[in-house]
Amino acid sequence: MSKIFHLVYVSHAVEDISYTDIRDILEVSRKHNAKENITGVLVFREGYFLQVLEGNKDAILPLVDRIRDDDRNFKLKVLVETESENRIFGEWSMAFLDGDIQANSTKDLIELFEICLKGGISDRTMIMIMARKFRASAPEFK
Repeated sequence: MSKIFHLVYVSHAVEDISYTDIRDILEVSRKHNAKENITGVLVFREGYFLQVLEGNKDAILPLVDRIRDDDRNFKLKVLVETESENRIFGEWSMAFLDGDIQANSTKDLIELFEICLKGGISDRTMIMIMARKFRASAPEFK
C-alpha cells in the first residue's frame, strides 16, 4: 500500500474575501478533490487560511501551485510535507471550519492554528500531532 502524503500550509486571505468566495473555493475543491482522492480540512481564522491536504503527492503538489496562484490568498507558506500510513481526514473531501467562531469543539483547532502562525512552525511533528488531536475532537464536522 502506498503512503499518504500530507501537506499543511498557511496563507493570508485577501482583505475583502467574503463567505461567498469561501463557498466557491469549497465547491470547486470538493469536486476536484473527490476526483483526485484528496481529503483534508480548510480553516479560516483572523484573515488566514490554514489547510491540511492529504492524498497522492502527484495530485497535491500541482493543487498547491494552483492555490498559490489563486488571487483570493497570498503569501502561501508550506509548513509540513510528510507521509504516513493513514489519512487523518479520510471522510472529509474538504471540510471547512470557521476558526473565528469559538466553541469547545474548536479548542484543538485554535491550538493548531496558533502553533502554525505564532512559532513552532519548524516542528512538523507537533503540527501533525495537533492535526490528529483536532480531528479526534471534532467528529461532528464532515
